[in-house]
Amino acid sequence: RTLLNLSVKYKFNDLFSIQARGSADYVVDKNNTRMYAGTSPVLCGMNPAGTGTNGRYIYGESSSLSSYGDVLFTYQQQFTNFSVNASVGASINDYTGNGTGFDSYPGILSVPNVFTMQNCSLNKGSLTDWKTHTQSQSVFFTGQVGFKDQIYVDVTARNDWTSTLAFTKYKNKGFFYPSVGVTWLLNETLKLPSWIDLGKIRGAWSKVGNGLNTYTSNPLNSITKSGSINFNSTAPFAELKPEMTTSIEFGTEWRFFNSRLEFDFTYYKTNTKNQLFTLDAPSGSQYARYYINAGDIQNTGVEVMLNGTPVMTKDFRWKTGVNFATNKNEAKALAGDDFGYFTFSGGESNNVWSRLEVGGSFGDIYGTTFVRDEKGNIQYEPAKEGQKDSDRLPLVDKTNPVKLGNSTPDFNLGWSNTITWKDFSLYFLIDGRFGGEVMSLTEADLDQQGVSKATGDARDRGYVMLEGRQITDVEGFYNQVGGRAGVTEHYMYRATNIRLRELSIGYSLPQAWLAKTGVIKNAQVSLVGRNLFFFKNNAPYDPDGMLSTSNRLQGVEVFGMPTNRSIGFNLKVNF
Repeated sequence: RTLLNLSVKYKFNDLFSIQARGSADYVVDKNNTRMYAGTSPVLCGMNPAGTGTNGRYIYGESSSLSSYGDVLFTYQQQFTNFSVNASVGASINDYTGNGTGFDSYPGILSVPNVFTMQNCSLNKGSLTDWKTHTQSQSVFFTGQVGFKDQIYVDVTARNDWTSTLAFTKYKNKGFFYPSVGVTWLLNETLKLPSWIDLGKIRGAWSKVGNGLNTYTSNPLNSITKSGSINFNSTAPFAELKPEMTTSIEFGTEWRFFNSRLEFDFTYYKTNTKNQLFTLDAPSGSQYARYYINAGDIQNTGVEVMLNGTPVMTKDFRWKTGVNFATNKNEAKALAGDDFGYFTFSGGESNNVWSRLEVGGSFGDIYGTTFVRDEKGNIQYEPAKEGQKDSDRLPLVDKTNPVKLGNSTPDFNLGWSNTITWKDFSLYFLIDGRFGGEVMSLTEADLDQQGVSKATGDARDRGYVMLEGRQITDVEGFYNQVGGRAGVTEHYMYRATNIRLRELSIGYSLPQAWLAKTGVIKNAQVSLVGRNLFFFKNNAPYDPDGMLSTSNRLQGVEVFGMPTNRSIGFNLKVNF
């Protein structure tokens, strides 16, 4: 990776200046993935003899260049009671990328564990050769007017033109989004008690636009392996609109007792509209799918920060802080009355779905459940002649996915502490996410294979305990409930966890030592540990290590790698 940044500024006088900036980011990436013989046939494909897998080979090369440039003309002046700062400018952002690669799957390796292109059946594998180029151009304005260092009004305006809106009516006019904010310093305006150092109230309203994904506005045919043509099945849509997010925010900030106590509160609400949905076209249409701009996704939240220094002497200081944050996401509307929900992923060989319904939220998890009566009791299969009641297995409903939870926490809470004594320092951060639900396909698969701790314990005691009822057919139970196509409900867990996120112990070398060097001003050595251990964790894995952070399968874990615990040594020297 190569990075380049350039900046030049010229000051005409005390009032006017101009600045130009440019940057480039060039990245070359090579991917060489080898899956050895014995890996699951789901990932590698079965060998011709049907005895197992020969492995899988994936190779790819890609490069990209991101370039950015802007020019900014600034005016600033201080009057008797007013201050004015204003800037107007233009920018350009250009991205080009290309890559090639191949994947032996769904073909196989002719010779097991030999990872070369010659050993791959390319007629059955897949080849890729792609190029992409996007560009956005912008003009913008930002200005601030202050009155007696008491009240500040900020205004911004921006218009973007992006190549992703080509072939739409927004190609030439782009999209415009403004913002306005007001800040009032109460301590500069009102006569407050001497122990109040700062009192601030702020509010803001803004709109932010976003273009489309690359080539969405002009879907094209493509060529697949062996020269076959993959005909585009999505209808062109010249009325595509840019996504637009409208936000309001209110907050207040206070400092007391020479800033030994600090408080910050923020409330926000955002609504994102004109999101892009893909719908199935009516029967007999020329295309199978079509695009539509619709939806209203709302986020409301609160953030609170409280910092304090309870103890501060000549040699000892303890500074502590608490952070609280919560966010509620809701789909106020999707794509009209005929579009009740949108499924991001799920089904097929898995028993878990990511779905968004009107009134629902991103991160909702849907899945299969046990059959229950009107009182919520699990129902069991009818008894066969001579069969013990404890041998009967629970009934399962796999026809209608049910909402089982949401991966988003109810709130996040963090507690940080910095303790210093003379030249020694101690810092630790404890944080937690409270609420939310996650699902583990790993546990489900291990249970079905009979290799998990839960199945071993059940075999040892001779039964499975399910909501107060003993089931003696341990193997039959886990064959029915476990696996990718099992009962999702059984593998849902609360995501609440509290951990020691970071711990560091440091020592600053005495100034008397450093003065003898003549060049070192400050030096500190420290031992740092991150993600050290859990105080509490309800899930059988780290809920932070999920399969996806996108809209697909949020909160679902599938044979993920354990999260890392790191311990390191840090040396910081200032010259």
